[in-house]
Parts: sequence; structure tokens; C-alpha cells
Amino acid sequence: MLELAELTKAWAHGWSVSRGTTPPVAISGGLKIDIDQTRNTARYILEPYNWQRAADLGRELTTTGTEIKVVGAADSLREALKIGWTMHDVHHLMTVAFTHGVAETPPSCTARIVNDGAALLGMICDSNGDIVSRARLASIGRYGVIDRVRTRAADQRRGMGRAVMTMLGNRALDEGLTTGLLSATADGRGLYSALGWSIRGEMAGAFRSK
Repeated sequence: MLELAELTKAWAHGWSVSRGTTPPVAISGGLKIDIDQTRNTARYILEPYNWQRAADLGRELTTTGTEIKVVGAADSLREALKIGWTMHDVHHLMTVAFTHGVAETPPSCTARIVNDGAALLGMICDSNGDIVSRARLASIGRYGVIDRVRTRAADQRRGMGRAVMTMLGNRALDEGLTTGLLSATADGRGLYSALGWSIRGEMAGAFRSK
């Protein structure tokens, strides 16, 4: 449980860096990230399986768009929040021990990694310079948090996602990072599993809808 709590905290900090939000602040039972200060919306990332804290926040938080995320079963979060909250699609918290690999891309494509000042952006571009596949890597201690993995619809199932993930894994090792972290959608989970990533827990989420 302590390791899962550490992973959740590291993922939250990495997500914040990747998305350019204000840093997470500690609250009772977890972390709070301000998403839009003008609208007073925030994301609350709770300690794993802390359903009582989720229930308390579910009653206290009334601003539309406010989010709650917690490692644990979506059904349990739904029961804790009850009225006024809409569930997000289920994600899974996944980890991997970074290893060096070969990022294979078609001859017509070019691959590069750029630093945008907050995170590293890995990109594979076609002959026109248009982005085919991309992902972001944020460094948090020994962890490398992968975020915003996207592959152009017409180029899916061509190994582009695998290539950009391998690129960033290699760079993570060069930066001294040892463990990868990400929050996987149902669609992305298969790719990450094929690359050696392991599921550490279901990640449930909901937002205040009324």
C-alpha cells in the first residue's frame, strides 16, 4: 500500500508538470491540483482506496467540473460519491522498469525529442513534417511519467506508438530515471502491456456535473 501511495503521488506530480498546472498541494488524504483558478476547479488525487475521504469530498465540493481520482474500483468510487457526480472512463495506473530499445520508424519519417521547458516531447513526423505520433515525459525523482500519448488515426497499428514510447524510455534512462509511470485508457492498455508495462491498480475518476 505504501508503494502504491508513492506511485500515485509521483504520477500526480508528473501529470501536473506535463499539463502545466500549478504544483500539487498536500491535503488531508491526498493532493489537490488547481486546474482553472478562474473557475475555481481542481483535481483531487486521493490516497489509494480512501473511499471515506472521497465520500467526504463528494459532499463538500460543489463547483461544476471539479474532479476526484483515486486508485481503486470505479464501482467503489461511484458508491462513495452518489448524487451529482459523473464517472470518467476507467484508467489503470501502470509502471515499467525502463530498458533501452530500438525505436523503429519508416524511412519516410523522422523522430526527435524536444524540451519545452516543463517536459520532454517525443515526436515522429512524416515527410511533410506533420506529427504522426507523440508523447510527453515528465521527470519526478526516479520516475518518468509518460503522458498524452497520441498516434494519428491513419497511422495506428503501424508501430508508431511503440516507437515513440521506446524513444522516451531510452531518453528516460539517459536522464537517470528508472521507473516509468502512466495512466492508461482501455484502448492504450494493450500497447503498454505489449511493451512490458504492468498494471498496478485501477484508477477511478469522476467529475462534479451538477
